[in-house]
Amino acid sequence: MFNPFDNLFTPFSYIYSKMLKMKTKHIFALLAMATLVFTASCNKNNGCSRSEKGIVRDFSDSDTCGIVVELVEESMYLEPTNLSEFQTFEDGDLVWVSYKETAGASICGLGEVVQFRCLVPREF
Repeated sequence: MFNPFDNLFTPFSYIYSKMLKMKTKHIFALLAMATLVFTASCNKNNGCSRSEKGIVRDFSDSDTCGIVVELVEESMYLEPTNLSEFQTFEDGDLVWVSYKETAGASICGLGEVVQFRCLVPREF
């Protein structure tokens, strides 16, 4: 049996299905971009793996000390043997630091003698 209203809604259903596909593509693209932004912003320690928060302290005014890094969470000082391999920092600069302990006597007597693996600035 012929129904004249069947053909009336066919163009609308076609348009609706196209709009639904477009919405799906837009939602997928939005989710993909959000994932990329989230992943890029997850680099908490500025590329310095297994690092700790530190503050640069300048004890250059004493006869035996120079630049050391104070670990924030452990309240201890690190005396680097290879500080010249990294960029220059000033007293009070916030840094991410990754290190390994090395043999040697402390010249300063403030903390552990270490070799820095990574030393990069941090924002807060």
